[in-house]
Amino acid sequence: MSVRHLAGILALLLLAAGAAPVMAEPNDGTVSGQVVDKTAGGGSTAGATVTLVSFGRKEQAPLGQRTAQTDADGRYSFTDLDRDPNIVYLTLARFQNVNYPTDQPFQLQDQAAAQADVAVYETTSADDAIQLENLNLLVVGASQGTLQCMEMGALLNKGDRTFVTANPQDQALARAIKFALPKGAMSVQMQTGFSDQDVIGAIGGVQVTSPVLPGRHQFAMSFDLPYNGSSVDVSMQIPYPAAAYSVYLPDTGVKLEGTPLASAGATQLGGQSYQLYSASNVAKSTIVAGQLSGLGANGSFGPGQLAIISLGVVLFVLGGGVLLFGNRLRPGLRGNGESATDLEQERLELVVRLAALDERFSAGEVSQAQYDAERARGKQRLRELTLARKQATPVIV
Repeated sequence: MSVRHLAGILALLLLAAGAAPVMAEPNDGTVSGQVVDKTAGGGSTAGATVTLVSFGRKEQAPLGQRTAQTDADGRYSFTDLDRDPNIVYLTLARFQNVNYPTDQPFQLQDQAAAQADVAVYETTSADDAIQLENLNLLVVGASQGTLQCMEMGALLNKGDRTFVTANPQDQALARAIKFALPKGAMSVQMQTGFSDQDVIGAIGGVQVTSPVLPGRHQFAMSFDLPYNGSSVDVSMQIPYPAAAYSVYLPDTGVKLEGTPLASAGATQLGGQSYQLYSASNVAKSTIVAGQLSGLGANGSFGPGQLAIISLGVVLFVLGGGVLLFGNRLRPGLRGNGESATDLEQERLELVVRLAALDERFSAGEVSQAQYDAERARGKQRLRELTLARKQATPVIV
């Protein structure tokens, strides 16, 4: 099982862990817990594999892992663990081919033992419990006949079973989680919420083969939409019931005509003014018609500004908070070469490490010379990764 995907989750959470280190006896720590099936009428969790991953705060990287099997009651334990205040632990259980992490990482420097129960669920391939709490289409800008867009929102699994894709290897029969996109959308990339490696093409949009646990799942994806002249069709068929659907347009004279969307006036996102169009209680499979007009050959933003604007806007539209990148883990997907997803994961981890470096410098933990050198190396690598990411093979709808 690869632990590299855990780095993004843990590093983001560790940025807020500012407690001062305390002395502790090493190698006498214990972690125990129970894997509990939360599905109504669920069965035994005996024999489930539990993995304990150790993560270094200073290194901002995984340090190692251990595995154990649950007993007849679903219980597990790990002993002789290091209580170094630099080390943070996370446990995850694999049940019916899905990984389930504990709610929060934990440390052992203040106590010798920790309890870490893990909730797991039975699986289903039926999507009856899938809904959209909100769905948002953001038009960031246009450049040389291409619209740069973001689609973001919150997907709800309101059942007590984890949704898994039937036939995930067969694109035509996958029956995965659907995300609608306007016809002709290309260069689709999942930015947060689900792994970009799990995105496959589908009629009217894309599908994501990642497991979807019960609960709320924020997501954001970017895509380009080519157009000719001064207008483009942004109609979409909404795949699941949606409590709210909104479209944000730059306040530069671009207009939207369609149903059932209605104008809701101007709003501010990321320091920019947008016109908002919205609809409520959109039924499953509703076709939301939309025609943008007033586009020019050159938009209000160039393509290079998409990533800069996106983070602030995504946080605003999704309601703030920490966004977790690649937090649905799947083993055995990484090959020997560096795929586009590998590069993107490294890029995100590097962004987190740079943020952690800023925190350490502000706290006086690193010198000015060390800070400047490490930041320069990080920024150079970030430029290389960003360039390599642009060369990834696009998904065309």
